[in-house]
Amino acid sequence: MYDIKSLNIWKASSRKDILKGFNKVLSIDVSIRKEICMDSLMNDVCKEIMLLVPNMDFMEIKKRKNGRFLFPIYINEKLESTDIEALELTVRSSNSLHRAGYKTIADVVNAIESSEDLKKIRNCGAKSITEIMEKIFCYQYRQLDENSKIRYINKLVDLNRY
Repeated sequence: MYDIKSLNIWKASSRKDILKGFNKVLSIDVSIRKEICMDSLMNDVCKEIMLLVPNMDFMEIKKRKNGRFLFPIYINEKLESTDIEALELTVRSSNSLHRAGYKTIADVVNAIESSEDLKKIRNCGAKSITEIMEKIFCYQYRQLDENSKIRYINKLVDLNRY
């Protein structure tokens, strides 16, 4: 498979500008399961967000937003040059994206307006779609420094408020 560590992307010097660039709002459909997150990485990110913003209740967001969790994604130079392999997707999800012609994370983000657009890809079912959206969210969140995380979480709270 691919050695993600050898890609050496997202150096510390480029992290400060991650919130600059074209932004888009995507959503994760969490209505298909009882738990909030499918992936353990997503669980870790949710726990970290809940530590920073204790009054953010993901179950309440799930009920209020009809199973949708909205998040902003910022498409910048680094995201445009980052291969899909950096998301560490399962084989099925990765193969379906490659088969559809997507090579970078920005290709996927630019091509979709919502998770509904991913349903058109062959062998990309509900679990794969949720995994892809969660991994995109987690990937971007992990790249942020502490100050940027606070601003990003504020945007999350605003998007998922009503």
